Amino acid sequence: MNRCGAFSGFTNRAETSSNANTMFGRVLRLYLTEMAKTWRTKFPWLGLAASALMALVARQSVMEGGSPGQMTAAVYFTTSMNVAATVIVPVFSVIFGAMLVAGESTRGTVRTLLVRPITRWDFLTSKLLMGATYTILLLAVNALAALPIASGYPLKTAFDESVQIPGAMEQVRLFLAAMSLSLLPQLATMCFGFCISVLSANVATSVGVAAGMWLTLQPVKEFIRFGRFELADWLFLNYYDAAMKVANDKAGGMYEMFNQHSIHMLTGTSVVAILGFIALSYFVFIRRDLN
Repeated sequence: MNRCGAFSGFTNRAETSSNANTMFGRVLRLYLTEMAKTWRTKFPWLGLAASALMALVARQSVMEGGSPGQMTAAVYFTTSMNVAATVIVPVFSVIFGAMLVAGESTRGTVRTLLVRPITRWDFLTSKLLMGATYTILLLAVNALAALPIASGYPLKTAFDESVQIPGAMEQVRLFLAAMSLSLLPQLATMCFGFCISVLSANVATSVGVAAGMWLTLQPVKEFIRFGRFELADWLFLNYYDAAMKVANDKAGGMYEMFNQHSIHMLTGTSVVAILGFIALSYFVFIRRDLN
């Protein structure tokens, strides 16, 4: 009896492991297919080109707005990343996310895909991974384009001789951490678009609603206040540039300006939004009538 029970438990564990591997394989194949399909269209390339172009826009901005001899690599790199992070990356992320599922619904291909041995969970997960990949690439492309230009600026200026400025490696660590944190509100933006995509019947409606709501919230959030409560403080889209600003302050030796509260709010609002939008997307899609 004991041997039978042990054998049964072993068999169950083996079946569970096999099912997990099979699911992972299905998601991976769908993800690779999604990657190939994505790069055959023009829109994703347009977003990457626009993000890279912001490195040149930032260079022109600091040349016109900065005082000669006072510009550092940290200031330029922060400017480049934040120009992209506050405009280009969220716009393309929310639109791309809004197209992921609604595009399949519009073409009618979602029914064809789910006829195969593919679960709705597999389908949605591969789409979500593609959205996350594209959002990461949008930020990474700007960073890669900005690095060669940033290398032409000094780590510190003559005005910083009396200030303890972090070394090159310390600044690299600061900005890597800041870029990782900056990614959180961008992923939340993509997940918002993704959720709208799941809720919409066609891609035109999805893109219009997602982009329209995002654009509307940008100015409106600043005017909704009740006493000490300010809506902007509790929205992830208020923190697109927060992490890079903090890193720039620390790179400039202004340690007293390291605002932990803004980092905590960035992390908290973004993580809650990401989890909430993903949970709602799966809940709706798994129960959705596709006929």
